[in-house]
Amino acid sequence: MSVSYWESQPTDQPHLLNGFKGTWAFSDHNLIPEPLRNFIIESFPKIEKFKRIPLEDINALMNDVWDGPGSMPKIQKLYDDMRAERYGKADPGLKARLPVEDFNALPDVEEEDDDE
Repeated sequence: MSVSYWESQPTDQPHLLNGFKGTWAFSDHNLIPEPLRNFIIESFPKIEKFKRIPLEDINALMNDVWDGPGSMPKIQKLYDDMRAERYGKADPGLKARLPVEDFNALPDVEEEDDDE
């Protein structure tokens, strides 16, 4: 989902994710909404399985970044930024380039003669 999606979601309905006003206290990994799950997984890159992230750490993280209703655009932006940094796309205006070392490691390609 995009930041603009979450910006368009209501913040005055406490039963919706973007309207949540309170303190996070997850008691089961299966109860964590998917948009938050993506952010949490990206926040703990060295832990490969979501259920291995301690619930105490998840609750601490979410309570640190959650500012009350309307926080989902912030969470989505943080997620997008962390993901872009991990994939080396921090500046979407730049094209990915091979480092010189990688370029030199590519096998030589023999050109075919057009005379045959």
